[in-house]
Amino acid sequence: MTVLRRVRAFLGQLLLLAVLAGLTAFLVTGPARLANGRTDDGLRGDLRKLAATNRDLTFSGFHVNGEVSAAIEAGRLEEIQQQLPAPLPGLIGGAWYIAESGQNSIVPAGAATQSCPNLAVLRYEPATTEAFRIVGGRAAASRSTTEVVIGQDAAQMLGLEVGDGLEMGARYGSAPLRVVGVFAPVNPDDPIWSDQMPHRAECPSPLDGLRQQAVLLTDQAGARLAGNRMNDLTDRWRYRLDENRITADQVDGMTRAVATIRRTPPDRTSIQSSVDSTLADFDRQVGAVRALLAVVQAGILATAAGLILLAARLMTDRRRAEFALLRARGGTVGAVAGRTLLEVLVVVPIAVAAGWIGGTLAPGRADDTEPLLLAAVAVIALLAAPISAALVARRPSFSGHRSDVVALRPSLRRITAEGLLVLLAAGGIYLVRLRGLDAGAGVDPYLVAAPVLLALAASVVALRGVPFPLRWAGDLAARARGAIAFLGLSGAGRAPLHSGPLAVLVVAIATGLFTGTVTSTVGTARDRAANLAVPADAVVRGFYFSPETAPRIAALPHVTKVVPMLLASGATIHGDTAAAILQGQVMVVDASSAGLDLPAALTGARRSDGPAPAVVSPHLAAQVGTAGTAGTAEVMGRTYRFTVAQVSEVTPGLPAGTTDFIVLPQQALAVPDYQPIQPNRILIDGHGFDAGQVRAIADAGQREQLQRTTGKTVTDAQLAVPATVVTWDSYRESLEQRGVDGALSFTFVTGMVAAAVLSLMAVALAVLTGAPARGRTLSRLRTMGLSPGQGRRLLVFELVPLIAVAVIAGGLAGFALPLLIGPALGLSGFTAGVAAGVSLDPWFAGGVLALAVLAVVAALAVENVANRRLRLGTVLRLGEEQS
Repeated sequence: MTVLRRVRAFLGQLLLLAVLAGLTAFLVTGPARLANGRTDDGLRGDLRKLAATNRDLTFSGFHVNGEVSAAIEAGRLEEIQQQLPAPLPGLIGGAWYIAESGQNSIVPAGAATQSCPNLAVLRYEPATTEAFRIVGGRAAASRSTTEVVIGQDAAQMLGLEVGDGLEMGARYGSAPLRVVGVFAPVNPDDPIWSDQMPHRAECPSPLDGLRQQAVLLTDQAGARLAGNRMNDLTDRWRYRLDENRITADQVDGMTRAVATIRRTPPDRTSIQSSVDSTLADFDRQVGAVRALLAVVQAGILATAAGLILLAARLMTDRRRAEFALLRARGGTVGAVAGRTLLEVLVVVPIAVAAGWIGGTLAPGRADDTEPLLLAAVAVIALLAAPISAALVARRPSFSGHRSDVVALRPSLRRITAEGLLVLLAAGGIYLVRLRGLDAGAGVDPYLVAAPVLLALAASVVALRGVPFPLRWAGDLAARARGAIAFLGLSGAGRAPLHSGPLAVLVVAIATGLFTGTVTSTVGTARDRAANLAVPADAVVRGFYFSPETAPRIAALPHVTKVVPMLLASGATIHGDTAAAILQGQVMVVDASSAGLDLPAALTGARRSDGPAPAVVSPHLAAQVGTAGTAGTAEVMGRTYRFTVAQVSEVTPGLPAGTTDFIVLPQQALAVPDYQPIQPNRILIDGHGFDAGQVRAIADAGQREQLQRTTGKTVTDAQLAVPATVVTWDSYRESLEQRGVDGALSFTFVTGMVAAAVLSLMAVALAVLTGAPARGRTLSRLRTMGLSPGQGRRLLVFELVPLIAVAVIAGGLAGFALPLLIGPALGLSGFTAGVAAGVSLDPWFAGGVLALAVLAVVAALAVENVANRRLRLGTVLRLGEEQS
């Protein structure tokens, strides 16, 4: 009961400690779970976008001596699944046995051989019989002829009906087929159909246009019959990975498992899948997000832990007289600490549990480190106050102690500790640059703490440097009229008294500005990536457009400029000094009117009989030659001479990462009228135009061009590459919608918001810590005529230097961190290959200044509340002192 009475007496101080402990416990659990949930959702979204052939694990059987499948191996489905290494067996969401032919030509029975026949795969898949319903004809029941059923969409594309006969031709034979039924899927979204969608493909000769590809389903007897006749039937066992069971922490294990079965597949099979490549790419992005989140989380948790220590110090400072009385009555230091621990045990465990429960309500997956961090929070929250009480109780006499003077002459022990802190920070940053945050065995705690150590080192340097300019300013203020500035600056000059709040404030500001700098850096790099890929307000892409297409688009409302452009991949390039034949991407554009960021040698080039100037990529220039070197490039079957005018790593119109490219100014090329350059890109400037109209005109231009080339009438359905319109805004938005971008954005927002809130709390605790001393000073000054407004000015003069030093030190540390550890964060993985660099949005710098102003306002409000509780002006009487 005695403990409960003491808890009730000091409930306000204990509640502050408990609230901070609960908040820290929530920060340990909630944000991490949300970030993991966003990451898992991103992984599942990436897997859903994959084609079935890339996403599924498909094992193909092979037979000795040319033997074909007997279509009787469905029983091996469970056997193969159990042989898969962990964690794959538990992640399989569906499994199907398939016996199918290769992709073979099909022609109507009795028809002549075609130059570009349609293609089909003959398949026996037992599970499909329950996944479709017959809508025309009947199910297959093969005897002497292979009977097939076909989906509605495929039948419409191929022009087939019930009763039609087909001839399927393979490499070693052919087989007659008969369509006996048309079916519709019971559930079109069932994954069993994901690898059976009909589609169009180009013919070997462009003059033949397109052809259709589909899957024909048959029964077991029909598959065996056709397989024997064509000598072409193979067993497959297809396993569907259920994305809803997969989480990001399983990616590494899944990648290793797929690599294992790729090396040693189940007996007499080979694997077909590229899911391990997708998982490896995603794992690299997750690693970068994990590193960034770890840095931000370390800064936030360090700030929160610092606030807990400040709250414990505040509670023990307010009870100095009580502890002195206990020691005077014979109480030991341990007794004082134990007494405080019992009080803390009443409220802190409940607060930590409440914070943890609140964090678990957040949707997402817990980190493996969550129990350890939660235990660390509980230990700090429980022991901070007892340890602080023990330190206070060791010196029971509190009179005659000039901490301001002593602090200006720090002890050798303190100087050594601060020097060690600076060395640890420098060593940690060096190791992060050398090894990265993840050295192969998970995130290293010391390396993750290095940015926090850097911020603490910055606060130490600031702490040692700030008293001297403040003393100089105080001397100037002493010569001026009025004592407010002098008294405030004198209080601020005793900087070591504010070492705790200053360190916490510097860490919070450094964390927030680091997060803001990374946000700005990624955003700026993505803008550059968008400028490269879409060097106009929009770009139209297609196969080839007729010369009339660009003028028609230019005539549309809200279109201000249109520039046609050719982008030819795999073009042949010769250098006069290189014997090898090179290949690369050739971009041909009217550089004088395109408005692209190209050198003056290209924009000012004019048509002549000599070689045209060109921009060449470094990799290609290393083989062709440097500036001034001549060469030739083949464009649409015609060779044009060029000289290297400039070597550039990137060029507008080509995405970052393109290694071999050359840019030629079309206005400088001697292009004959009988062999014009046909554009396959059209750059559009303008806002508010109708993208649908642009697409329709572009497709019409493609049809016209194909009709002139082939002499045949072409429909939209026969276009090999239907026109697409990509705006700058849509491309820029797509860069923020990849797998891990949800977690990345959440990390940015959480880091900045938490840093801002914790910064304000640090200022509030700094005010509360010094409130009793300032209260005694104000009470004495009130008897001398000090007004309430002058009292607030006194607080401003005392706090503004502290906040200004924290903003400068924390701001420099936060901005320097991306420069120092940027390579370890792997930010280029989020910027479409563009070098990230470091940039700071002026809005973030303005936000830090606004936060400083808000901190001063909050400090004045907290001081006003504290003064009311202390009853200044009424409690103090001449000769008395508040306690």
